[in-house]
Amino acid sequence: MTTSSDTARPSVGGRAIAVLIMLFLFQTLNFFDKLVFGLSAVPMMKELGLSPKEFGLIGSSFFLLFSLSGMAVGMFVVGRFPVKWLLLIMAGVWSATQIPIFFSGSVAVLVICRIILGAGEGPGLPTALHACYNWFPADRRSVPSAVVLQGISVGLLAGGPILTYVIVNHGWRTGFLFCGLLGLAWMLGWFFVGGEGPYSAHAPEASAAKDKALPARVLWADPTVIGVIIMSTASYWIVGMSATWLPPYLQLGLGYKQVDVGWIISGIYLFQSPLLLGGSWLTQVLQRKGFSLRACLGHASGLALLAAGCALLLSIVTSGPLQLACIAIAFAAPSLTTIFGPVALGAVAPAIQRGRLIVVIYSGNAASALVSNALTGWIVGEAGGNAPLGYAHAMTFTAGVLIVGAISAFALIFPERTIARFAKSAQEPASPSAVAAVST
Repeated sequence: MTTSSDTARPSVGGRAIAVLIMLFLFQTLNFFDKLVFGLSAVPMMKELGLSPKEFGLIGSSFFLLFSLSGMAVGMFVVGRFPVKWLLLIMAGVWSATQIPIFFSGSVAVLVICRIILGAGEGPGLPTALHACYNWFPADRRSVPSAVVLQGISVGLLAGGPILTYVIVNHGWRTGFLFCGLLGLAWMLGWFFVGGEGPYSAHAPEASAAKDKALPARVLWADPTVIGVIIMSTASYWIVGMSATWLPPYLQLGLGYKQVDVGWIISGIYLFQSPLLLGGSWLTQVLQRKGFSLRACLGHASGLALLAAGCALLLSIVTSGPLQLACIAIAFAAPSLTTIFGPVALGAVAPAIQRGRLIVVIYSGNAASALVSNALTGWIVGEAGGNAPLGYAHAMTFTAGVLIVGAISAFALIFPERTIARFAKSAQEPASPSAVAAVST
C-alpha cells in the first residue's frame, strides 16, 4: 500500500545523506557495545570466576528487556514523538550503562548494566530503519537500509581489532569505558544532524495516510506479516548469539589466541559489506525493473537463511579456511533478511502504521537471542571439557532454526497479495468494532 508521501518523490538531498551516515554510525556503535562483552569473555570469566553456563546467563541478561522495551517503544512511542529525540535518548542510555562497568568489579553491577543496556538497544535497529525510511521513497529503501546495516559489519570488522587492542593493553573494563565515550560523541553529532524527513508520518504530505490505518486483526494476521515475524525471529537467533559466543568459540573451541580472535572476526565479516550492499542493490534494481516483491524480498530472504543454515552445518565437518568461510556465510547472510523484511513491511503497510509495525516486529524477534544465548551456553556446558563437541551440537541446532526461517519465507511472504488485501480492506466501510481495533 503506497501513500501520497511515497509517490511525491522529493529528491534525495544532502541532509538525507548526512542522516544516513549518522544512522550507519549508530549501528556501528550498537555492535561495538555488543562485541565488547564477547571479546572480554576469557579475562572476565577468569577474573570473576564464571563458568560457561554463568557467562551465558549474563550474556542472556542483555536480552531480558531487549524485546519488551522495543515492543513498548514501537506500540506507545514511535509515531507520537520525533525520531530524532528517540535515538538521542537511546544512545544516552547506552553510554550511561557502559561507563559504570569500568569503575566496578561487581558481577551484580555488570548484570544490571547489561540488562539496562539491552532495554536501551532493543528498539535501536528498527527505529534507525524507520528513521531512514523517513528520508527515502519506498522503491529506494533497500540500499539505504543496507547502508544502515553496514554498521553491523563495520562494528564487527573494526570493533574486533580495536576493542581487542584496548582490552589486551588496558584491561577488559576499559573496553566498556571506550564504548561509553563513543556513545557520547555520537549524541553530539546526532543533535545537530538528526530530524524528520519528507516521508515521515509527521510530514504534511503524510496527513492523508492517517485515514487509511488498518484494523489490527487485518494487519497482524496477514500471511506476509506472519512470515516476516517467523523469518526475522530465526535470523536474529544467530545474530543475537554471534557477539556473545563467536569470540569464545574461536578461542576456546578452536584454539586461537585472544590477540588473533579480533582479526579473525574481522576477516569473517569482511565480505558482509559487499554481500549486504550487493544484495540490496540487486533486489532494488530488479524491483524497479518490474520484478515482483515476492521474488526480490520473499525468495531472497528464504535463500539467505537456507544458505546460512547449510553453511553452518558444513562448518561442523570442515576445517581451516573452508570452515571459516562457512562460518562467515552462516553469520553474515541472515543479516540480509534485516533489510528485506522491513522493506517488505514498509511496502505493504500504511505510512501511519509502518513505523510501529517495523519496530514492534524487529524488537520482538530479539526474544530469540535471549533463548539462543542461554541455550548455547547450556549446550556447550553439557559437553563438559569437550568444547568442540559442545559447539558442534549448538551450531547444529542453530542451523535447524535458520532452515525453519527459510521455509517460512518461501511459504508465507507474498507482498503483492498483501497489498491487494490491504487495499480492499481500506475501501470497505468500517464497523464500530473495527474502528476500535485500528492500530494507531
